[in-house]
Amino acid sequence: MSNAAEHKQMLREDGTPYYVQLAAIIRRQIADDTWLVGDRLPTLKQMVASFGVSPMTVRHALAGLEKEGLISAERGRGTFVTAKPDMPPSVPYGLTRSPSHPGSELSFRVIASRPAEGELRIAPEDGEPLEHYRYMKRIFARHGAPFIVGEYLVADSAYRAIPENLWATQLISTLLYDTKAVGLTKVRQTFRVVSSMPQEAAELDIRVHDPVVRVRRIFQNARKEVICLAQLVYRTDGVVFDINIDIDDRNRLLELGGFPES
Repeated sequence: MSNAAEHKQMLREDGTPYYVQLAAIIRRQIADDTWLVGDRLPTLKQMVASFGVSPMTVRHALAGLEKEGLISAERGRGTFVTAKPDMPPSVPYGLTRSPSHPGSELSFRVIASRPAEGELRIAPEDGEPLEHYRYMKRIFARHGAPFIVGEYLVADSAYRAIPENLWATQLISTLLYDTKAVGLTKVRQTFRVVSSMPQEAAELDIRVHDPVVRVRRIFQNARKEVICLAQLVYRTDGVVFDINIDIDDRNRLLELGGFPES
């Protein structure tokens, strides 16, 4: 294991209890196969020295992991890894299939659909705002577990162009794309990893300040008017970027905006 100074930097002074942070580190190491099922964890004394925390902190962290069923302490032998954390599939679902399609793993329920009252803000760089929007909110689930919280501003003109019953069963992006009367000509989106807010954490069944991926998606017409703004918050344990890079085009290596060149 690395020295104590290196591990001490992994424990943040942000108000999160050390035992919570330590448990998260060990849980991640088990998930990443640093520790395999059947492996014996370092001793209490070794963890105290390596992480620079008190014996009580280590015991508290291990007790939580044992309650989760990931480790087991055996008297006179040590603490052993007994299971890996539950992890979602690498590719959780395909958005080429509607949630209403039989056998689809993805489903959603509509939380709100009403005239917008300032719930989301259209920034100047997003495009030209229209006069009236409808606010929608959905919570998506995979195998019954919450996965995405989606909030939307849909232009009234786009909302009226699509049969009302479809808004309750279909993906908004699919409706906008398939309905020519909407006039969709451009879609742009940004990805940002942020800490979850209390309401997001409650809706996604995660802990407050757990990381989430926030996707902001802008739908424009030919006049650069914003016909829809979508703000989607994803649990990070199901988001995987799997990208094939064209090595014949050098610039493709630098396409991921926001990532440093390496």
